[in-house]
Amino acid sequence: MKSLTLLPCAILTWRRSASAPPDFELQGTQGVYATLTFLEAGKSLARIRTAEGTWTVKHLGLLNPVITLREEGSRVNLAIFHPHALRHGKLEFLDGAAFDWAWLHQLGPGGAFLDDAGRPLIHLQAHLGRDLTSHPELEACDVDLDMSGAAHYRQALLAALGWYLIQLDHLKARDEEAAETALRL
Repeated sequence: MKSLTLLPCAILTWRRSASAPPDFELQGTQGVYATLTFLEAGKSLARIRTAEGTWTVKHLGLLNPVITLREEGSRVNLAIFHPHALRHGKLEFLDGAAFDWAWLHQLGPGGAFLDDAGRPLIHLQAHLGRDLTSHPELEACDVDLDMSGAAHYRQALLAALGWYLIQLDHLKARDEEAAETALRL
């Protein structure tokens, strides 16, 4: 696996893996920079691998949800994502680093982790199929990285967390549409 700290690449793409697991690979011109594997059907638990380490990410709670990030095998939360009432959120690491998350749905499912000045450090834009033969799951996502920031060692991890958030949001939206359709029938 490649490291973004050693081989910087400003444009990457999440793609469904040809062989599972992992479910998705973050690919660039130099190879694979991260993987995301869902460990259960509901997508609430996943494993993220980068050149810098392996983590688990888990969605907890319904009324006051949070998403936790841990090094694999650890019981200590390395970071916690708190969604805001307006659907944006904040990712806070134990070492004090914090990143705001903003949903950007103008062109379909998307979002960005922002720096302190509100500029996108990592921008993700997923692609939806446009016809009846399209797969209902999100299959690919463009990732644009701001290479001027100081958080290069976390970029692959942030890109994976962003893709995880987009996947969860898409699943929730599909479930809401299915429930609404069932009620109309």
